[in-house]
Amino acid sequence: MQIPDNLRIVEFSSNGTQHRLQLRVPSTAEVVPLIVDPDLRGSSLAETSLVLELHVLIDTFDGEVPSEPQIETIVRSPEALARVLHVRNALYNFLAEQGRAMAFCPYCPDSPVELDLLFYWVALRLPAWDFFDRGVLMHLPSLASTLPSGRRPAGPPCAGRLGFRYPSGPPVQGFLRSLQSSEALALEEEAWRQWVPDNFRPEDEQAHWRRNSPPFRAILRLGLAIDPPVPPRVVDQMPLGAFLFLDLLYFATNNVDVKAPDRLQVKCPGCQHYFLPVLQTHET
Repeated sequence: MQIPDNLRIVEFSSNGTQHRLQLRVPSTAEVVPLIVDPDLRGSSLAETSLVLELHVLIDTFDGEVPSEPQIETIVRSPEALARVLHVRNALYNFLAEQGRAMAFCPYCPDSPVELDLLFYWVALRLPAWDFFDRGVLMHLPSLASTLPSGRRPAGPPCAGRLGFRYPSGPPVQGFLRSLQSSEALALEEEAWRQWVPDNFRPEDEQAHWRRNSPPFRAILRLGLAIDPPVPPRVVDQMPLGAFLFLDLLYFATNNVDVKAPDRLQVKCPGCQHYFLPVLQTHET
């Protein structure tokens, strides 16, 4: 994936000195566990979260590995922080937009229709997504909460399968399924027992694997929404853009009501039947 320079390079001035930052694409485990529950956000916790996030996001500071004092200087400088966050926010949006959904026709499942997130947001008339609270701290992923299933009309059928593809090395690809079926609900209960048992003592790289952590809940549930399911460590290793894309795609195709099927439906390139490129949902 080629990332434009304006989303990788940040230049700012501090005390009369010009600085140049180069950003990198972090993994899911490097950023998502840092998301702070809105009920717990205070000035000191917000600053700590930003310092940690920028430490994994900034690859070099004036050509060198950034130090903690340098990161703290950015966070405590309103002008520098605003510049860095502006580029960070645009980068995360760009990364999420690179994913593609592959909607398979229920009648002839050999010719998928490729769709991007913009198609779903326009067809479903969703408000523009925003990963950040007032441009600063990240919102919790939608998968951190058990949102209700979206209603489906009696008209065109839903996709036979909903695949996804994200360009990375190696590519992240597979299929999505609803977490609202009785089978999926039982699988989620079992996953908590398997991956975070009552006596669980996480290693350093699994320090965020906690039952009371909403960000980890989103990580675990995304692994279960992938068909066949993958363990949390696989989601942890995904590039952050893949996680952001899949969280948005799952929300749009599972939790949103289809109110205007004529606007959402797509035509199979093989058999020419129309269908809805969303998951068949289940009532809980």
